[in-house]
Amino acid sequence: MAQYLIPAENIRNGQFFSGPDEADHIIKVARARVGDEILIFDGKGNRYLCVIKAAEPGSVTGLLQEKLPNPEYNTRLSLCFGVAARPAFESILEHCTEAGVETFQPVMSSRVQFDLFSAWERRQPRLEQITVAACKQSGRGRLPAILKPEKLDDLIAAGGTCVFASPDGATPEETAKALAGKTDIKLFVGPEGGFTKGELEFVRSKGALFMSLGLYTLRAETACLAAVSGLLTRLG
Repeated sequence: MAQYLIPAENIRNGQFFSGPDEADHIIKVARARVGDEILIFDGKGNRYLCVIKAAEPGSVTGLLQEKLPNPEYNTRLSLCFGVAARPAFESILEHCTEAGVETFQPVMSSRVQFDLFSAWERRQPRLEQITVAACKQSGRGRLPAILKPEKLDDLIAAGGTCVFASPDGATPEETAKALAGKTDIKLFVGPEGGFTKGELEFVRSKGALFMSLGLYTLRAETACLAAVSGLLTRLG
């Protein structure tokens, strides 16, 4: 069953109140009617089974029936990925939201060919819509954060546990063992062409771990999903 995003401030006193966009989705797309059960979430980790009390163009209200579990990984994973062209960028957001990424951090590095700094504020609402849709589809109750692009050096300088996808890295199983007990992890996946030799030497000198994604060269969006799933399914 699909779920619908209702802001936390619109869930109170055992009831919910939708905005016009979600109302149109519930009524026109899902064709839900008064008395039907639907799932809602507030984007902050709360999910509910509800029954529709009233439905009209631009507004749907309902009664909360049951608070539902919100499965989440214990590991808080930040995906730090080389900025890619729009289709790949959007694919990364969609599929890695479904896989459990908590924070998306676009990275500006030597081989990045796309500049998001100048147009970030204009593009961000569209990017957030993609993660909302992915949460609706996957049954996830908490929306991931999408941060403004940062330079690789600045992200490394900020510290924390860092893992880089690299052909010469350890297996996901070995990497997970090395990360035992760590709950906040920055996972780096390079842009098309990867990180440069100098960048990799620099991060290695700072104590970063390296993880292999297999025998073959992957597209950026495929590498992101493989890396995220490889870690989260092992770390939990």
